Amino acid sequence: MTSIFDLCDQTASRIKEIFISSSDVVHEYYNKDLNIDDEVFSNDNFRRAHISIVDARATHKLWLLHTTIFPFIDDGSPIFGFDIIAGPNKVSGAFHDFSNGGEPDHYMMKWFADQTKELEWNKKRELPSWAKNIFSDSIVAIGAVGTEELEKFSNLGINSLNYYVDNVGYTETSKSDYTQQQNYYCQNQKLNPHTPRVLVNLGFTENQAYRFVNNYMFPEIG
Repeated sequence: MTSIFDLCDQTASRIKEIFISSSDVVHEYYNKDLNIDDEVFSNDNFRRAHISIVDARATHKLWLLHTTIFPFIDDGSPIFGFDIIAGPNKVSGAFHDFSNGGEPDHYMMKWFADQTKELEWNKKRELPSWAKNIFSDSIVAIGAVGTEELEKFSNLGINSLNYYVDNVGYTETSKSDYTQQQNYYCQNQKLNPHTPRVLVNLGFTENQAYRFVNNYMFPEIG
C-alpha cells in the first residue's frame, strides 16, 4: 500500500464519518467481486448523499471514490460533488465542485468560489462541453498529481463537506421545484465517457459500468 492509497482511504473514512454522524443510511450495497462499497444517506436537510468506493488495488492497481449530495427538490442549494481516481503513484483525476442545483447565485456557491479562488493546482484541466453545462466556474479539476496535492485536495473536500452539511436545506421553499435542474445535472454526467471507461478499468463489464452510472451514481428523479 502506497502513501497515495493511504491518503485515499483516510479521505473516504472521513467522508463516511461525516455522513454517518449527520444522517441515516437508506441504502447499502457491497459487491465483493467488483470491490464496491456503496452507501446512500439522507436526512431532513438533503435528499440523497452517495459515497461509492471501488477498491481494485489488488486486481487492477486502481482506486475510485465518488461522492455526491443532492438537496431536496424544493431547495436551490448546490449539488456537492467530490471524486478521486488514483493509482499507486499518482492521482489521475480529482474533481470537486458546488454545482448549480437551482439557484446559480446561491450563497453556498459564493462561499465555495471564495474558498477556491486563490488555489494553485499542479495541472488544471480544460473541461468538455457536458461538464461546462453543469459545473461552476470554481470547480477544482486536477490530474497527474502526487501526495502533496492530494492532501490539499482532500482537506479542501472535507472542509467543504462540513460546510455543506451545516448549510444545505435552509433555503427550502414550497414555491420551488428544482427537479429539472437536478435531472439536468445527472443527464450531463451520463454524457461523460470517462466514467464507464474508468469503471471497466476497475473490473466492471461495459453493461455493469453503464448500469452503475445510471442507477447508482446519477439516478434521475422519475
